[in-house]
Amino acid sequence: MSAHGATSAQASTNARGLTRQLLAVGAAAGRRSEAGRVRYAALFAATALMALALASLVVVHATYEGQAARGAARTPVFQEDVPGSPARATWSVAGDSVPGSGPFQVVFLTRLTEDAPLPPGLGSWPRPGEAVLSPALRDHHAAHDVTTRYGTAVGTIAAEGLQSPDELFAYVVPRVPATGANVRPVTGYGPAAGPAFYSVGQLDYAKPELLFLAMIGLVLLLPAAVLLTVAARTGAHTRDRRTALVAVLGATPRARAVLVLGDALRPVIAGTLLALVAVATVCVVDIRLPRTGHVLVAADPRGWWWALLLTVLAAAVAVLAVVVLMDATGGRRTAHTRVGGARRSPVKWAVACPLLLLLAVRGPDLFTPGTAAYVLTNWIGVAGTLATLPAAVAVLVSAGGSRLAQLGRRHGRPGQVIAGRRAATHPGPLARMTAGVVVAIGLLLQVVAWQGQLGRSAVAAQATVDRIGSSALVVEPRAATAGQLTAFVRSLPTEVAMVSLAFEPGRDRLTVRGRCPALLALKLECASAPSRLTSSPADPRLRELVGWVTGGRGEVSVVQTDPVTSLAEPEGKRFKQAVLVDRGAADLSVPQIKREAYRSFPMGAEVGTVGGTWLTNSKVNQHQGDWLTLFGLVGIAVLSAASGFAGLAEFLRHGRALAPMAVLTGNPRVYWSTAAHSILVPLALAGLVGTVVGSWLALPQTRAGASYLSHALLAGCAAAALLIGVGGWVWGARVSVRQALTWRPRGE
Repeated sequence: MSAHGATSAQASTNARGLTRQLLAVGAAAGRRSEAGRVRYAALFAATALMALALASLVVVHATYEGQAARGAARTPVFQEDVPGSPARATWSVAGDSVPGSGPFQVVFLTRLTEDAPLPPGLGSWPRPGEAVLSPALRDHHAAHDVTTRYGTAVGTIAAEGLQSPDELFAYVVPRVPATGANVRPVTGYGPAAGPAFYSVGQLDYAKPELLFLAMIGLVLLLPAAVLLTVAARTGAHTRDRRTALVAVLGATPRARAVLVLGDALRPVIAGTLLALVAVATVCVVDIRLPRTGHVLVAADPRGWWWALLLTVLAAAVAVLAVVVLMDATGGRRTAHTRVGGARRSPVKWAVACPLLLLLAVRGPDLFTPGTAAYVLTNWIGVAGTLATLPAAVAVLVSAGGSRLAQLGRRHGRPGQVIAGRRAATHPGPLARMTAGVVVAIGLLLQVVAWQGQLGRSAVAAQATVDRIGSSALVVEPRAATAGQLTAFVRSLPTEVAMVSLAFEPGRDRLTVRGRCPALLALKLECASAPSRLTSSPADPRLRELVGWVTGGRGEVSVVQTDPVTSLAEPEGKRFKQAVLVDRGAADLSVPQIKREAYRSFPMGAEVGTVGGTWLTNSKVNQHQGDWLTLFGLVGIAVLSAASGFAGLAEFLRHGRALAPMAVLTGNPRVYWSTAAHSILVPLALAGLVGTVVGSWLALPQTRAGASYLSHALLAGCAAAALLIGVGGWVWGARVSVRQALTWRPRGE
């Protein structure tokens, strides 16, 4: 080997040895620093949460892809799309619901040939009058009649035939073959059998994938990035001095970066390993998510394992890069921010905060709900309140600190005096810690409240149910003949009567047809000639029906005749529906009527309370609101953790000054008291104030629409901040006690 080669090899060996030494020095310095354990925990949590947030994006995409693939596999291939192919079965679909659920699909099949194919998930052909249900539908807590509603339930749909295990779905072979325009012959299922265009299932009611990904970015990735920023600067005061020292001693930028890596490497590796364990669990076990009830199918993310692995590793690299960059710029930024003119007083912005809050809550009352002025006034008030809230919090922290110090002096509580004076003279750190939590909770409650705006009609429908219950039920048969309608009427209990409603939108005319018992039950005249209502209907059920069908406009005519005749006629330009009423205004059994409808009509019928369709459809919107609540609560917890770590690091930075207090006061509980008033109380109040202010800001939406701001959501927001505060309080107090044990007066 030449001398030059030997020299190069020696230099490379020396460089590797120096790198290992610098990593070891950085790790040792991190362990011995005053906020070393806090920084370790913060970086550990930030790495794990950043990796899981990024992995969630992959899991969401994989789930959408998996559901779409399983939905495509059961998509019918119609005979008309495959010229020359034989019709082997008939296929049609209708909607249904069970109490507490949104709409779901029921597919009606009729076998035409011996070799008729089965959709995925079915092992054999059911006989006429039998049904096969999804496990979630069979076991639904409110679907007590579902095993007999469509006929006799003879089995369950296998997993490969469902878009997800929590999907409500059913296949039914009707007793009498269904006919009509919606009943179409099929030759097979899935893309392998031919062109498939008509997909049905759970995915039809889901939000677009891009919207879901954006939600994760806002409520998971953004809080994780905030936590990463806090974690990277935790204990920065000591590290900035150490960086300045090694720079003076001649360390290169690369050497300083390696020192920082040594400090951060262990928690980042630990956080990455935790994220890998979580990701592996998702790929192996089906997991039911809380609140939403959705089941993550392990096979979906397992097919994207390589993307999940790369995502977790990329998150670890990103965390290390952020830590190194922020450490390199931290000293310069600190120097620049410490020099400058006097800061502007936040008082004027703090004064504007309650005025803007009043504008957001009461200002919209000056305008008609739903108008542009109503919405714009609320938006301006909400945006202004959230923008000025940090200034208001800073002023309140300063004033509250002075008051807390006075109370501490009056009652002889040194912990209150210390925390109060610290808050009064340096309100910035405490204000930033609490304002972030308050603003985040306010934003989350705003998003959930606006989600409820889509449920205004559901609120009106629920009000109708509250007034008349189920004493009137709307029945809309699917492809029914006059004979089937007559058989259905005969199957009803004797106290139940039927009328038909026919509405002509172009003429704003509603015609009520029925036999005398039904008309008298609705307090209408039973005249031989058609009559017209000249005033508001006397019966509350008819008032509700007229209001929902006509919107309170046009004329109402009454005809004494057989309602079956009008229902069997072609609709043309008229909207028709049958209405069942109890002669004594008692509630009717929806499950019983549905069961009779499926026995009488090949494809059953839509059966529900007046306006009940809006209630069923609102469950879709409410379910989507559950996703917002789930991810939002996680985001609030992450932001609260970021605030807690920031407050804890700030507390420990000045914690050494508390060491002599045990000697001066003779009471070591001063550490617990100071930590409680510096960390626990601010975060607990931030959670409480955030829920109160957020609820006030949401009042215009909750008054005008369906309110999804449940007590559980408000309690969850406050509890997240409280739990983080308790953890920070205990940790800060214990560290202060340990620091006190190592303190010695100068000269000893």
